Amino acid sequence: MPTLPPPPYEHTEQHPWNWYGREDSTVLLVGTFPPTRNNWSFDFFYPNRSNFFWRLMAAIAAKPLQHFSGPEAVAERKALLDSLKITITDMGQTIARIQNNSSDENLVALAYMDIFRILEARPHIRKIIFTSSSGKASAAAWFLNYLRTHQITHKFPKGTRPLKSTITWQGRTLELVILYSPSPRAANRVSFEQLTALYKAELTT
Repeated sequence: MPTLPPPPYEHTEQHPWNWYGREDSTVLLVGTFPPTRNNWSFDFFYPNRSNFFWRLMAAIAAKPLQHFSGPEAVAERKALLDSLKITITDMGQTIARIQNNSSDENLVALAYMDIFRILEARPHIRKIIFTSSSGKASAAAWFLNYLRTHQITHKFPKGTRPLKSTITWQGRTLELVILYSPSPRAANRVSFEQLTALYKAELTT
């Protein structure tokens, strides 16, 4: 974890979109935090064109992407999420970013997204998928920290992805799944075809 000067931090960011998803979503998909704005191609989740996320969603929905910038790209990606009944968010609500770098390793969470509030608003969600888990700054690690703020202790299993576990919250059993990151850095661990198969299996069952 990079070393930050003592708070208050001079450079902090609020999450620009918080979360998005249709009311009957069955899956909550959770990332870490958006990249730096100079890497955005559009104003929505996973805006870095080099990230494989939207290619994955398009392949799973069998709806090839037509737009790659501007409002049309946002509308197209929201339609993909709607068709797959996905609500999307990130664990970071407020972060400090080191050296204007997009890597998760250069992020420090100052406040977490209120995942339980999202779950209250989306009562049909029974599965939470995390798209990053490496190191202390990742969707999975920040989720564990978030749980601790609610006096819930959880430990993810180790092994080959997908890594699966469950928690019970307000009488509701939630399946937790850690998959490979859709970032280009994951390409040396798993092919795009394998990545698509893994995500499809979790999003369609």
